[in-house]
Amino acid sequence: MHNRLVSVNAAALDEFLRSEIDLGSFPSASYAVGSLDGIEQEKAHGHAVAVPVRIPASTATIYDCASITKPLITGTLILQDVAAGRIALDDEYRGYSFRELLTHTSGLRSWLPLYAFDDPLKAIEEKGPEQPRGSHVAYSDLNFFLLYHALVEMHGGYISVARERIFIPLGLRDSWFNPPEWLRPRIAATEWGQRFEYGMCATRSIVFDGFREGLMWGEPNDGNSFHAGGTLGNAGLFATAREVFRIVQGFARGELVPLDLVQEATRVHAGERGLSWQIGGPELSAASWGHMGFTGTSAWADGERIFVLLTNRVHPCAAPIGMHRIRGEFHRLALESARPRSV
Repeated sequence: MHNRLVSVNAAALDEFLRSEIDLGSFPSASYAVGSLDGIEQEKAHGHAVAVPVRIPASTATIYDCASITKPLITGTLILQDVAAGRIALDDEYRGYSFRELLTHTSGLRSWLPLYAFDDPLKAIEEKGPEQPRGSHVAYSDLNFFLLYHALVEMHGGYISVARERIFIPLGLRDSWFNPPEWLRPRIAATEWGQRFEYGMCATRSIVFDGFREGLMWGEPNDGNSFHAGGTLGNAGLFATAREVFRIVQGFARGELVPLDLVQEATRVHAGERGLSWQIGGPELSAASWGHMGFTGTSAWADGERIFVLLTNRVHPCAAPIGMHRIRGEFHRLALESARPRSV
């Protein structure tokens, strides 16, 4: 006799997500939950595109993953280079150690619209520093802009390396940077016009006249990734919930980096930060690890359990929404929907 987790109440989880769609929290949601052995529950609800046309979401819908790109792709590629001995965590790149960049302890400010500057790296150097290095944790996209450039300098590219070292080894078919035009009917739309970043620039007195005005559909919602040609290491991944689950599963099982480095990456280094991962998810244990994205995405692991929730909560506009509460309830219901049963 042994115990395994068996789904017994997925209906409550689906009812909760449908209720949030009805409330207007997001137009669609797709999820995949299970264990290191594989997916046990997956489903999609709502409309992947609500305006100007209505396209229902399915488990085959591809979402703009936003900042979960950071650990799933950029952090994993850096850790692979650490495992290969190409770099060490305390080696420095442009004045910051890889450890500082991965743990958000560089002291760099949270965000800059690099597309508004002629020389993005110079902009980071001159306008990025905000706090002393190593003084505290401050989440910053700029850390991953630098990691992106480090990977490009080491390997001659980023997207091609992600494909060769993550997508192909894991057998991924629905994970993309710059998804092709013919995939658009399967992609969840995001903002109509780059209004959110327009406001961020306005509050910083930064002038830029190239903001997008139409529907962001199949292109990164993140302006820095879009204007850089698809990604700057902080965002840009498009994938289904099933394939995000597969990346987390592959990472946790040591398929992408050695298990000792997985353990090192998913422990607390500073504040609530591991090496590119956040530690301690909503309604999960203090040892859980994962990440969240601006477009309404999240991917978490807690022991043997894996939870992936993808939404396009910024479609058609990025209104304030209690995503932390929603993610916590999603995790709680996903945990309650499985119980040990002797077999």
